[in-house]
Amino acid sequence: MNISNMGQVLKIAQLSNDTVHMTGDHGIGKSQVVEGYAKENNIHLEILMLSQQETADLVGIPDMKDGITYWSKPIWLKRMEDASAEGKDCVLFLDELARAPLDVRQAALQLVLDRRIHEHHLPELNGRKTLVVAADNPADKYQTDELDAALLDRFATYKVEVDVNGWLKWARSNNIDSVVTAYITEYPDNIHYIPEDDDDKGATPRGWAKLSDNIKNFGEIDDSLVYSVILSKVGTTVGQGFFHFYNNYTSIVKIEDILEKLGDTPIKTQQEQEIAGIELSELTSKIEAISASELAQKMRTNIEDGTLSHNVLSVFLGSINVEIGNSIAKAWRMDDDTSEFFFDWAGTVPNKWLFSRVIETYKK
Repeated sequence: MNISNMGQVLKIAQLSNDTVHMTGDHGIGKSQVVEGYAKENNIHLEILMLSQQETADLVGIPDMKDGITYWSKPIWLKRMEDASAEGKDCVLFLDELARAPLDVRQAALQLVLDRRIHEHHLPELNGRKTLVVAADNPADKYQTDELDAALLDRFATYKVEVDVNGWLKWARSNNIDSVVTAYITEYPDNIHYIPEDDDDKGATPRGWAKLSDNIKNFGEIDDSLVYSVILSKVGTTVGQGFFHFYNNYTSIVKIEDILEKLGDTPIKTQQEQEIAGIELSELTSKIEAISASELAQKMRTNIEDGTLSHNVLSVFLGSINVEIGNSIAKAWRMDDDTSEFFFDWAGTVPNKWLFSRVIETYKK
């Protein structure tokens, strides 16, 4: 299953009081999809990295009172109870389940089976129990233990894999550097690359996101250091190709360049947009297809979050090579994920000059 579909699975599981187990390669976004689901739905999330937990971290510490043994309440459970009291649903994420010590996995079994530890119950709100989600890496590819059949039987298990389009959509809306998204658009197989040589580091979606953070802070540094940082994040095999791509990309036009070029130029009327498009073409006319598509995608994201005007996108598409502009517009019109945006955008553009250039494309 594509990792991008797991948000819908988690929603169904929470409404059904089910439990979910994800297994898949490292770095593909298992933790990220749970965090995103919680954030989007205003749900309190507790993450327990089970490989680093001891049994007492899950079950609390025993105490004796009047000849009766009581167990202290773990701090993570107290946080969940506080959130539930404020009207929030809860998700408990048991990460690295297959790497956890055996006694920790056994303690986790009660959490999954009964949603409680000793006399302490996981919160329940309006009949919705705490959603318990676990994740791990497959034992046949990683140094992890095979999970007990009794434990696995309590979960709905999903084998998840990278969804390139889903990751690119996430990346564009989460400010991942455009050189990274442009590269993955052109070389989608390299979003998750596992080298045959055990001495070489592989590339993962998580690694690309961290590389983006580094790129934004490069400043004026030597190429040799840039090369080393790239290889440290995505490995030698993929990193060498990306380094060459990066060096050729640094001169590519960005949204900031377009806004600077347009300055205070008014672009509301048809005539004003035509003039702006001619002025902008000096900057954008030589942009290649991949770079133009990535820039248009970034503009679309900025329009949707309210930080960019529709008219800037219109002027940009009108200023680049007409065939490239056609292909971008046609792709948006035909894609289920972007067709609504396309028609909303088309309806807000006051001028017709862009559409006169690509009208035949729209008819197809």
